[in-house]
Amino acid sequence: MSNPAQRLHKILTRSKQKDLQHKQMLVGWRAVLSLADDVDDLIVISKIGKVFTLPSIITTQIRRFPDIPEELFLGWRKDLSSAFRGIHFNTSFGEFSTRLPDSLLTAISFCAHELHRCMPEKDVAREELKAIRESAWALYEEILKSDLPPNLARYLLDYLYLVIEAIDDFEITGAAGLERSLNAVVGTVATDTTTAKQASASPFGERFWGVVTKVAVLLKLGKTALELEEGVRKFLQ
Repeated sequence: MSNPAQRLHKILTRSKQKDLQHKQMLVGWRAVLSLADDVDDLIVISKIGKVFTLPSIITTQIRRFPDIPEELFLGWRKDLSSAFRGIHFNTSFGEFSTRLPDSLLTAISFCAHELHRCMPEKDVAREELKAIRESAWALYEEILKSDLPPNLARYLLDYLYLVIEAIDDFEITGAAGLERSLNAVVGTVATDTTTAKQASASPFGERFWGVVTKVAVLLKLGKTALELEEGVRKFLQ
């Protein structure tokens, strides 16, 4: 099961670990979000900000279904808002985590169950996700060192980074975030056709679209990477 409520429940459950209470706030969040010590503090803060968006996303999705009573399934938001307001980066993680009662987590788990029933997200194999991230990052670094024209380098780097970021944020944004990154890349074939054609004809074009199509196959948006890649190639021609 994977949906915004399930991901929020998982994050908040990790946050209640007693050994994190006396850690500095950012240290606690690094542990909860499984971030390495060398990840820049500003990146950590940006990821915490994405966690803050989950309650709003859950609320929007729950309200799509009239048969799910809002007063029963969304009453936890006030308690969570109060807990989020306890986050100050110069204090201990316990200032946040001790404001998360078990009843709040139970209520969010009910939302996760209902969202899974009404609008289940795609399952994604984590090992395949990791492999795509590695190939995308290797290509990203090669393009950085290349002598491609600036407009082509920027095109390839920008959209590779969208995919990499979506993979890195997967435990927060899930398959929906990965699909948004894919749609952004594929959408440029129509909105910036000239640059897309030039980038595709570059020495990195084939590998770039190879990464993109692997993401599409992982999300079960096509039968094979070859089929999807051929579709993009035909459109560009």
